[in-house]
Amino acid sequence: MSTPLDKQNEIFAQAVAFVNQTQQPIFLTGKAGTGKTTFLKYIREHSYKKMAITAPTGVAAMNAGGTTLHALFWLPFGTFVEDYPLQWGDQDQNIYNKHRLFSTIKLTKNRRAILQELELLVIDEVSMVRADTLDAIDVILKSVRRDMRPFGGVQVLFIGDLYQLPPVVQDREWQVLRNYYQSPFFFEAKVFKQQPPVLIELKKIYRQQDDRFINLLNKIRNNQSTADDLESLNSHFKPDFKVPEGEQYITLTSHNRLADQINQEQLESLDSKLYQIKSIITDDFQNSLYPVDELLSLREGAQVMFIKNDIGEDRKYYNGKIGTVKEINIDKHKVIVSFPNGEDDVEVKRETWENIRYSYNKGEDKIEEEVLGTFSQFPLRLAWAITIHKSQGLTFEKAIIDAGTSFAAGQVYVALSRLTGLEGLVLRSKIPSHAIRTDYQVLNFMQRMEAIGDLSPILQESRRRYLGQILLHSFRWHTLTEALNLLLVDLEGKKIEQKEEALEVLQQMLEKLKGQEQVANKFITQLHQLLSQKEDTDYEKICERSKAAVSWFLPNFQKDCLEPLEAHIEAWRVKKRTKKYISNLKELLLDFKRKFEQLKHSQTIAEELTKSNSDLSDELLNWERPKDGDLKSSDDEKEKDTKQITLEMYLEGLDIEEIAHKRSMVKGTIIGHLVNFIGHDIEATDLMDSKLLEEVINTIKQHPDASSSEIRQFMDQRVEYTEISIGRKELEFRKEQDAKPHVI
Repeated sequence: MSTPLDKQNEIFAQAVAFVNQTQQPIFLTGKAGTGKTTFLKYIREHSYKKMAITAPTGVAAMNAGGTTLHALFWLPFGTFVEDYPLQWGDQDQNIYNKHRLFSTIKLTKNRRAILQELELLVIDEVSMVRADTLDAIDVILKSVRRDMRPFGGVQVLFIGDLYQLPPVVQDREWQVLRNYYQSPFFFEAKVFKQQPPVLIELKKIYRQQDDRFINLLNKIRNNQSTADDLESLNSHFKPDFKVPEGEQYITLTSHNRLADQINQEQLESLDSKLYQIKSIITDDFQNSLYPVDELLSLREGAQVMFIKNDIGEDRKYYNGKIGTVKEINIDKHKVIVSFPNGEDDVEVKRETWENIRYSYNKGEDKIEEEVLGTFSQFPLRLAWAITIHKSQGLTFEKAIIDAGTSFAAGQVYVALSRLTGLEGLVLRSKIPSHAIRTDYQVLNFMQRMEAIGDLSPILQESRRRYLGQILLHSFRWHTLTEALNLLLVDLEGKKIEQKEEALEVLQQMLEKLKGQEQVANKFITQLHQLLSQKEDTDYEKICERSKAAVSWFLPNFQKDCLEPLEAHIEAWRVKKRTKKYISNLKELLLDFKRKFEQLKHSQTIAEELTKSNSDLSDELLNWERPKDGDLKSSDDEKEKDTKQITLEMYLEGLDIEEIAHKRSMVKGTIIGHLVNFIGHDIEATDLMDSKLLEEVINTIKQHPDASSSEIRQFMDQRVEYTEISIGRKELEFRKEQDAKPHVI
């Protein structure tokens, strides 16, 4: 079910625009109950960007529907300091500098592809992420993407509430980190300070409606609570409180053992039959990722809490809703849960959590989720008690807070903000004044961030900067030259028919590509200078120069790269032991076609830059990229069909350029289709000049074993590869005709 956009919440809509229409790093925060989880779900469903959703812990990652930071980036567990002077004796310690980090992580081809293609990195529950972890991720992305911008140019969306759970750092780790960071919080990371994110704070509170309670929570959050506030809070202290018959309270404790003890005692006090329901776990699903205990112990009459939102149309339950087990039917795989306020009973079925990892699908140009394993269990847990830590993100109407003197900074706020109102609060122990505090470093950071002010002009400028980055990226050639170079290296070790000729074709193509790359790099430098002008940026000039560049690159790229590669694929696909080689060539052809389309689209981007107040459309930013469906084998029925379609359009009177435009293909592909029908449905002279055709045929006759690139050289490069293909096909047809018996 798609998550709707709250059009009444302007900040929510503005945050969506920052994510989808800019490359600006964003810190999305907000008090408990303001909809941060809802926002993440909306972005997951409504962003065209290639994204990965992460969180610092396994359980948080499960709740966010993503994976852990350590799993995505293959981070070792330990302390990272980029330039830490490791000595020989330090090798056994969990300290990693840049060199040791890269000697530890294994960046396979697929892993590199994910990080190279990544456009949006979402980090949920960022309050628990350490500064050194963020810097390690920055170092990895810069290296893999060969981009020295923060996070290698990847947009990062930080989501979380710094007033809630802090990062975990052991004393021995802090002894190292304290020399490099002022605190372990993520905002102390070096990369964070290089490019501070825009702070977007969701302010519409959906959880609490009681203004008095909201005001009290705000004071606690900001270290502004008074003695009167503390007295008001402690008026809820009821050490001998007994839960009234028919009412449901959950106890929030500071430690797991206390919560487990309360739940176990209450469960054993029931006379009903004990059911121990084992989770169904498939394939790869580690213990650290379990959303609930592997064994769920239940009795009829047990107080339970839902640990997942209902995905049905009626939304009968939500994460944190409390009820009572009315019936357990293991044979029918269902549990009936009732509620004291007269709501309808809910029939609960098993839910499934997925352990995913990300992979890059080059053919579809998507980052996809691959399911490694699943965990299936009823989405319930015993709910007489839960730890404050595990209650984060949940909502309760009635709760008993029992933490004694063990409150850590921020825990009072986390515990209280789970409630919908003060009337449902019971304190088992009084809260001392020193426990109501927020880390001063968090307060200072948030005060600095809040000083930014109105985000509207920042959004507009960020949109333009994003368009500028897209424009710059359109003229980056290094990924193409790298891919072609790797193909050449790979071919050296292969045994295919006419290997030396194939190497020569690719080498000539690489030289052309490198020549284009040199021109592109010079243009990028000029374009970057124009875009970097802080005041009075001449967008009209940028547009004019970009269009001129595209006019030069498109025909040269088509003539020197696209068409030769297509001709080479056609010529070599019928040779022996070339199946894998042709597959590699098609991958390269897909890269070439995407670059060709990207260049064409960059003209639209340049025009959009000239508009001073543009609300960018999905069509502009999510342009149609060629898919691998365009590259099917000529032996495939679909390819035969597509050639026939081209012929029919040609016979209807459309010229080659018109067909190429209508079919979103390059001219070389259209000519390649028509070549197949020479001598039968069309004449070779329909496709090229008759005199040049005879020259090509004579040259082929003189050098029957020459490759297409050699034929071009013999003819002083006065012909294109497509014209050589036409000549070969015409010569083949003439030989067929000569071989037929003549009837007199």
